Amino acid sequence: MYQYTQVQYIKRKDYYDVIIYYSRNGAKFRPPTGVKVLSKHLTKSGTISSGQPGLDENLRKIKEVQDRLENLVISYKEKYREKPPVDWLEKEFEKPTEQIRTDLQDLLCHWDHYIEEKQQTVRSKKTVDRINNVRYTLLSFKQTKNYNLAFNQLDQRFFNDLIGYMIKEHKHFRNKHQREPESGNIPVVGLNNDTTIKRLKDFTEYLKYCIVEKDVNINLEKIKKYIKLAKLKQEVRPLSKSQKWEVTLTPDEIQFAVNLHHFEPDYWKSLSENQKKYLDVFLFMCLQGTAPIDTKDVGKSDIKNGKIIKDRSKSGTEFKVELDPIAEEILVRYNYQLNFTEQTLNDELKKMFVTIFELYRKYYEEKNDDPYQIIYTKKIKKGHQEFLKIQHKGLFIELMSGRRSFLTNLAEKASELGIKEAMDKAGHVLISTTLGYIHSRQQAKKPGSLFGISKL
Repeated sequence: MYQYTQVQYIKRKDYYDVIIYYSRNGAKFRPPTGVKVLSKHLTKSGTISSGQPGLDENLRKIKEVQDRLENLVISYKEKYREKPPVDWLEKEFEKPTEQIRTDLQDLLCHWDHYIEEKQQTVRSKKTVDRINNVRYTLLSFKQTKNYNLAFNQLDQRFFNDLIGYMIKEHKHFRNKHQREPESGNIPVVGLNNDTTIKRLKDFTEYLKYCIVEKDVNINLEKIKKYIKLAKLKQEVRPLSKSQKWEVTLTPDEIQFAVNLHHFEPDYWKSLSENQKKYLDVFLFMCLQGTAPIDTKDVGKSDIKNGKIIKDRSKSGTEFKVELDPIAEEILVRYNYQLNFTEQTLNDELKKMFVTIFELYRKYYEEKNDDPYQIIYTKKIKKGHQEFLKIQHKGLFIELMSGRRSFLTNLAEKASELGIKEAMDKAGHVLISTTLGYIHSRQQAKKPGSLFGISKL
């Protein structure tokens, strides 16, 4: 039983043309079926008699056109809660049948193939996990907002609704382990602007794959325009670098952490062997400036004439940095195998540095006539709304704090080293990349020397 269309017969001189009829607001759409019925074969009830030559083939043609028209009307009505205008229906109906079928299929129908390709081409499993977050977001959006995800629904309204959902309603966890019910963690509501922008970029890459590899007929430039306008409407802009705060360690703080066994022997003894290794890995990064993925791969063959000389995994650019004696001790201690799981290491660092910074505070305030800043505020934007994340300094620590500390300390010695040497040591090609790692922070009145760090 068809809801929105009907079969009609248009009388000609010796036969009837069979068409499918649809109307809305006085406008009519009447696509032909290509079937002609002789007058003697059309019954009074408006059906074709069995005497019509090629009856089965004619009925198939009529059904094919009517089904196609009905499907278009239903897909539009599911999305907009109203029947489509005739001009939209005419435009969509002109597309080839196979293209119509492709355009109406599930938006995520090619996702598994896309991820298989990404697994073959990206460097890190973390990248694949990040891309998979797009699928999680879209499915949550579909479930929460009762949206029918399909390629032919990617219009301005879709992206307005999607971005509004992402920044205001989307529930998520920081890592996949927190999604397990037994974790007891409460999900965060709403993605911040930077994360929203990344997910939209990853979604666009998926659509590009669908066009190139799966011949899906969508206009990517038009979709990019929709995303741009939706971001403007929802005020989704990245947080400027001057507004971000990311913790870095001064040379004096690194000196304290390196000599934790000397300054705080009881706390040092309370750490497990794994925690001591995690702290060593972090200190290695503070002293050498290597990125986490490069830190894992530093081997004996990368040490030449007292320097670490290695190509960065991310860009292939070579970096050269003097091997600090303490960093060399760390490499020897673990037989040049600094293997670790990044998320686990980050979690343990936060636990340790909440205590380490508290212990350092007393040490700092005895040396300097200045209170040590232990509570920090970080700004987060979700759309036009701003939130302040107020936390203990130690809870902002992560592996990349080591690399940021190294480059910030180098920058503060720029008059001696020069920014070009800092770029060489970090393996950066663009000066803007190096500057992005450099952060302002509280300084002691007599700042220590980065290269004067020693083991007591």
